[in-house]
Amino acid sequence: MNVPPKTNPQWANIVTGKKTYTLKFLAAKIFLSRMVRTVSADPTPAKVQEGVDQLHVLFEKNSTSPTVQDDLKTIFG
Repeated sequence: MNVPPKTNPQWANIVTGKKTYTLKFLAAKIFLSRMVRTVSADPTPAKVQEGVDQLHVLFEKNSTSPTVQDDLKTIFG
């Protein structure tokens, strides 16, 4: 599965904590635990977009990993 574009609203739902998933990719778990707290403290559109950008890059760089592929299916179907 390809990494969906950053414009997909699901990315923002994840970094704001509106949607939670049990992920397998450890780096994404660690990143999200930090980013959800950061965005909760400063929920401005710029901060949400920053989180989306960073999470998207993380998934893009590791898109061939089986755990990333599993997580993409979990999140985006």
